[in-house]
Amino acid sequence: MRLLAVDIGNTNITLGAFKDNTLLHEWRIASRPFRTFDEYGAVLSQILKQHDFEPERMIVGSVVPTLEEYWIQVGENLLGVEVRVIHPGKPDLLPLHIDHPEEAGVDRIVDTWAALQKFPAPLLVIDFGTATTFDVASPEGYYCGGIILPGLELGAEALFQKTALLPQVSVRKPPSVIGSNTVDCIRSGLYFGWLEMIRGLAERIKKEFDQPVQVITTGGLSRVFAEDADFVDHIEPHLTLEGLCGIDRNWEKLSKG
Repeated sequence: MRLLAVDIGNTNITLGAFKDNTLLHEWRIASRPFRTFDEYGAVLSQILKQHDFEPERMIVGSVVPTLEEYWIQVGENLLGVEVRVIHPGKPDLLPLHIDHPEEAGVDRIVDTWAALQKFPAPLLVIDFGTATTFDVASPEGYYCGGIILPGLELGAEALFQKTALLPQVSVRKPPSVIGSNTVDCIRSGLYFGWLEMIRGLAERIKKEFDQPVQVITTGGLSRVFAEDADFVDHIEPHLTLEGLCGIDRNWEKLSKG
């Protein structure tokens, strides 16, 4: 079975090509709402042709409603395949013990469900995306909420755009916590500042439980902190795509509730 998993985020659309539940390829396309269905279709067609991959089905998880509609059209009209779309509570992945379940981000629910397939509860999933999100599964295995804060690259971009003299920098670990030039000062603030913020929030969440909490990180920047994030138990860079694949594999069972 050849599956194309589509994770539509605010900054990037991440595509995963699976064959028999094994991830063969991962691609990223910039999320641009002004792109048309035809433009997305042309980009996807070129990617699939280059890698000789013909999907038999597509599954979509999205936090950008307008782009979700485009990609449904791409799957159905361009590829001619069945498109499965995940929405909060559809399919019923796990109990959502939060105030407004309909507001839960699809990516956050998929991440939590995917983590629960691999690791025991309670657990915490930290996803480094446009926003940095913390998602918590209780000891009973239900989703009980989390934390949302600006993403690391969003912070770097804000410093550049909202100041007159600060440059735009790439996010990576500086040689020292004490920067000796402007670029390294910014990198120190971004890297060590975010690291300690994440560590502190994770520790606060752990204190809510009277048993060990597994901490899992994912997202494009999950490996950036790997050297210093001693509070992290597992780094799963493909967790969302693997979650989409797993949901597709269990679609009928999950859809029955």
